[in-house]
Formats: sequence, structure tokens, C-alpha cells
Amino acid sequence: MKKQLIIIAGFVYVATMAYGGGIVTNTNQSAAWVRTMVRDASTDVDAVYYNPAGLVKFEDGFHFSLNNQTLFQNKDVTDNYQFLNQSPKKYDGAVKAIVFPGLYGVWKKNRFAVSFGFNPVGGGGGAEFKTGLPSFEATVSDLVPILQVALAPLDAALSLEQPFGYGFDPEFRNITGYSADIYFNGTSAYLGYQLGASYKINDVIGVFAGARYVTAKNTYEGHIQDVQINASPVVPPQPLYDIPAGSYTPGDYLRAVSGTYGLPEEQVALLNGYADALDSATDVEADAEESGSGYTPILGANISIGGNLNIGLKYEFKTILDLKQKVNDGKDGSGIFVQDSTVHSDMPAMISAGVTYRILPKLSASAGVHYFFDRNVNFGKTLDSNNVQVGNDEVIDKNTYEIGLGVEYDISEKFRVSAGYLFAKSGVTEDYQSDMSFDLSSSTFGIGFCYKFSKSLKVDVGGAYTMYREGEKSYVHIIDMDEISFDVPAKYTYNMNNIMFGIGFEFSF
Repeated sequence: MKKQLIIIAGFVYVATMAYGGGIVTNTNQSAAWVRTMVRDASTDVDAVYYNPAGLVKFEDGFHFSLNNQTLFQNKDVTDNYQFLNQSPKKYDGAVKAIVFPGLYGVWKKNRFAVSFGFNPVGGGGGAEFKTGLPSFEATVSDLVPILQVALAPLDAALSLEQPFGYGFDPEFRNITGYSADIYFNGTSAYLGYQLGASYKINDVIGVFAGARYVTAKNTYEGHIQDVQINASPVVPPQPLYDIPAGSYTPGDYLRAVSGTYGLPEEQVALLNGYADALDSATDVEADAEESGSGYTPILGANISIGGNLNIGLKYEFKTILDLKQKVNDGKDGSGIFVQDSTVHSDMPAMISAGVTYRILPKLSASAGVHYFFDRNVNFGKTLDSNNVQVGNDEVIDKNTYEIGLGVEYDISEKFRVSAGYLFAKSGVTEDYQSDMSFDLSSSTFGIGFCYKFSKSLKVDVGGAYTMYREGEKSYVHIIDMDEISFDVPAKYTYNMNNIMFGIGFEFSF
């Protein structure tokens, strides 16, 4: 049995809180998107993000849009690892973003438009797992089989007839369960500051060039504390040891066993050494953050054909983000976080294309597609307990894409209703999936309305719900003890759902 019987790892939780968009990229960037699901050929002010080349269609003057979304996500993992106290066991994660802003401004003059945008291009919320995650608890639950196996030879030796042993089995190995206080909370926010210029070549074509400055910050806070094991050794017929049945810290239990009458000094020292190792390995705290910044060049084009058809095109280059870790108060998660180390957290290049067509005087339809070049960047994924990062091409088989359809109907000159659908297809492999970071295909439905108070002021209100396709991953949990290891097959089951509400105001002067 190794001196360090338990390695607490896994605080590096990749907080993939992308509500609409790719694995790490948010495309839910306006209240109008919430109610339609498609804005890639927009000629409203949220075109600053979705279709910046379309800004050349604006009237001269200043135009602004202020949006906020409130988002809630349930993110749960079920693990059937057999040594958990309850197997299968479900771990519920609550992700929320009460404030998810989008601010856009445009100044248009003749053939030129200059625009600014601010929004959470990735992350934008916090995830709380009040009972931790499966990989956290699995390492704690391993104490049961590890101590059972480790103490079995001592029980066998003491079971020998006197004078070589006690003449009965003390059953120190009778470890029946465990308990622990496990908690994790993580936040993620990738804030984008976009600036660019649009130019009207002619009445058909407009173009855009700009860039986005991205600041990224992830925080991690959690602990594994108050680890206890339940032990039920045999009550001795004579005072050979004093270890009543009950709950013990793993270290205290081994120290109690080391006080057994007649043990050789070498055995006592070994048990006490293991006890000290368990004291430090079963009390873990993490309080760390990662931060960094990068730039995203952006190009766009808009094509208007007649008065009823508009096409928007945009290409965002990849954003290279190398985040530096900072450990607070020495709480490094038992070495998982390293002060001033670098973590890769790139955002992939994305191409989008959309079309809006007015079918009837009061009815219009929109369609759009986003394609994310996930395989060409590095999300900082790891494949083993050594925390070695690998490129996305090792964990992603196909790039993510999403397709959206939306319709709008004018009830009156001032009041418009809408509905939309968005399908997102994940291309990750099983190696990508873990209890700490997983990606699932999804379907999102949105509804809402737009009300024009005047020619220069309107409001968008929408709500949307996302359903995710259930995912699974079979894995092998290794219980490692010195020269002996056990492979235990198990399975994760992943589920998620989102609900979001958006409101946005657009005004011009």
C-alpha cells in the first residue's frame, strides 16, 4: 500500500457554460436571438455581433442596443462506480447567470459605420456542485477497499492460534462505509470588447473588418474535508485493543490499530506512517483562479438582393488564450493548481452564414449556420491524473456546428411575434467527456415578441428552453496500491437542460 493511499484530484473543472453556440463560444448575444434563435443576417443593432457588415443598411446617426439575459442550467452526472455509498449516484450541478449583458453601439455616416460591442463571448456564469463530483468522491470511496485489502494480512496473522496470534479474527479490515464533506464551485467569464468599421461598396454589398479583445477569468473553490470511515472490528474477549465500532478518520483508525497488543515495532511504525499520510491526503482545499487575454480578428460581408432577401457572412479567427494560474492562501487542491503555471483555453475560429427573407408583407423567415473549428485549437483538456494537457485533435473527432430556423409575424405595425429552433451537434469523443467537462448535442426552442414604441425605440422580449441529448461514457477506475492494482469498470451518464429569459432595448437618434 502506497504511503499516500488517496490522491484527491479533479478540481480543474472546465466550466463550459456556453448556453448557445460551440463548446466554449456563446452565440446567445441578444434578446432578439432568444426569441428567434437566428440573427446571422440581422440588420438591427445586434448586427454588431451577428452581422457587422449589415450595419451599412442603417440610417445615418447613432444607434444603441442594451440587452440582458438571465440563464439557468441544470448539469448533472450519474456514476455507477460500485464503491460509492449509493450506486448509481447522481451529482447535481446548478449553473446560473443572473446578469448576462450585451451592449452595442453604432455610428453611421454615408457609406461608413463604426461599431462597438461588449458581451460575454464565453462562460458568463457559475457552477455549484454542493456534493462535489464523482471523481472527487470516488477517490474517497476507494478508502473502503484499500483498507480492507491492506488490513487483511494483519487480520490473518492475528487469527493464528496462540502464542503466534490471538486465536480469533479481529476483523480490522471490516470497513463498511465512508462519509465526507465535498463541495465545488466554479465560475467562468470570457468578456469580449469589439471594435470595427463597416463600408458600403454599393447597394448590394457591404463589408466589415474589426477585432475583439477578450479577457478570460476562471475561478475554482472547493474542498474535501471531514473524511470518515465506518469500521466494525470484533470486540476482543480480553483487553488486547480498544477499537469500538464507529466512525473514524482514516488516520485515527490506523493509529488505533497500531496500538494493538503484541504488534512488532516495524508494523506499528508502518501503520503510523500510513496514518500520517492519510491525514494530509484526506483534507484538501482549493482556491485558485486563471486569467489571461487574447485578440480575435473578425471579417464580414453583407449581401442584399432586392428588398426582401438579405444574406450575412462572418468569420472570426481563433483566439489564443494562455491563462496564468494564481493560488490563494496556498490552497492548491493538493498540487492540482500551480502558482504562475499556464493553462491553454483557446477559443476556436468560427464561420457563420445567415439569410433573412420576407415571404409575405407580414411574414419573414430566417436561417443560419455556425461552424466552429474546434479541432484546430487547444482547450487545455487532460487525459490522465498527471494533468497533462493535450490538443483538441486528440479528444474531438468532428467540429461542432449549429443550424437555426426562425419566423417572425407582424401582428400590427408596432407588435411582432416570433419563434425559432436551434440544433447544435457536438463532435467530441469519449476521451473528451468527463464528470468535470462534457459536451452534448442539443435542441433549443425560443419564442417572444418585439414592440416598437416609436420609430427610434423598441423592446425585444424572449424566452428559450434547451434540451440536451443524454450522453454516456464507460470508463475504468483504477485502485492502485503499491504493486497491486484493481481495475473497476464503471459508467458516467450525462444530462443537462437550460432555460433563459432575455430583454433588450434598442434606440436611435
